[in-house]
Amino acid sequence: MKVSVAYLESNLEFNIKMEADDRISPSEKYSINKKKFTFKLPAEFNFEQIHPDHLALVTLLVCQPFIGKRLECPKPVSRKFAEAANNRSRINIVNIDENLETWKPSSNSRPALAFSGGADSTAALSLLPADTAPIFLDRPLPTLKRTLYDKDAPHEACRHLTEIGYEVRMITTDLEYVRNPVGFPIDVANAAPAILLAESMEFDTIAFGTILESAYRIGHKKFLDYPHGTHFKYWGGLFSAAGLPFLQVVSGVSEVGTSIINSKTTIGSIAHSCMRGKWQNPCRNCWKCFRKLLLDSVINKEELSKLEIEKLFSIPEAKRFLSSFPIKHENVLTYITSNFPDGKSSHMDLFKKRVRGDNLDTEWMEKYYPPMFEVIPEKYKQGVLNKLNKYLSPMSDIEQEVVRGWNLESMLDDEYYKKLHDSFLSMIEQL
Repeated sequence: MKVSVAYLESNLEFNIKMEADDRISPSEKYSINKKKFTFKLPAEFNFEQIHPDHLALVTLLVCQPFIGKRLECPKPVSRKFAEAANNRSRINIVNIDENLETWKPSSNSRPALAFSGGADSTAALSLLPADTAPIFLDRPLPTLKRTLYDKDAPHEACRHLTEIGYEVRMITTDLEYVRNPVGFPIDVANAAPAILLAESMEFDTIAFGTILESAYRIGHKKFLDYPHGTHFKYWGGLFSAAGLPFLQVVSGVSEVGTSIINSKTTIGSIAHSCMRGKWQNPCRNCWKCFRKLLLDSVINKEELSKLEIEKLFSIPEAKRFLSSFPIKHENVLTYITSNFPDGKSSHMDLFKKRVRGDNLDTEWMEKYYPPMFEVIPEKYKQGVLNKLNKYLSPMSDIEQEVVRGWNLESMLDDEYYKKLHDSFLSMIEQL
């Protein structure tokens, strides 16, 4: 693959030229769609300030799944970055400038946050230094096709943060349209705008709202030791080689924990995970609303009526997710159900048994997993720790063993839970 760039009137355009061994459809789930993507950058932005390694990192974040064996980047990259990109990868960057020094942040540098407006991203911001810049990737809406995505809530969140003093940037980019169906080709591609702004806005690290369930795979089939996993080693290594290491401030915090943090902080009220509703008015008809509304009712001790519970279980998208075995972020559902009283709703009672809320201890999800600090840059460790301790307690050694021992395989093979799953699906199908 060969990728070139052009810059005109604040628009930075990346153009993709496919080669014979490139991959149009890396899997049956997605394929390449558009062969160009653009960023609308601030008027005062100086394109010449962008380091070649940063252009290459953005290129990889958007194009990596579709690259065959070779990549010609927009500009020749440093030897260090090329080696990081080629390590543990099928891809070989072919244009290297042996005299190019790696990018280094200024002495006055600060973090950027790949901000989404969601609960986890907002909780992350609460744990970061006050001068952190939230950078929102603003996806343009299609003009000829209907979409459920509504930008009202994240836009309002950005405006609110600006009003209270944060240096927010909302960068319009259509990079998600490179993929069909629309979405991030790589999960951390939402950092692309911050990478391009790193020199001009003096960033030295990029933070994300990556939580325990995503980093360490809690709630999935089996625990993954994130710092030693493929994702952190490859993508974390690439970001570090570009001078912008990951700052995963909630990687040891569960979805339960980020909800607790947001309930205690001044900016927590702006969190809005629903991508379809309006500002402070979620759609109440999607999977995220199902999970977040139930979780918030537990965290805030706001009891839901039987009718409200049944309405949540009747959400079509929720039914689809609940039909999986295991369910995505199943641990969070275990926590929720463990805190619901028996006898309130037959649907909730059966669901509690299905996700083991009736027999598993879930208090550890209200705390943070201390090994998370292994992936936090030294400069920011103490500050994050001080803030985190204001809102959550660290897990005990025994609770940390529970995390490391997370494994759903025996449950998935258990006939009792298989039958419960079938019974539960039959029940909610009638709603």
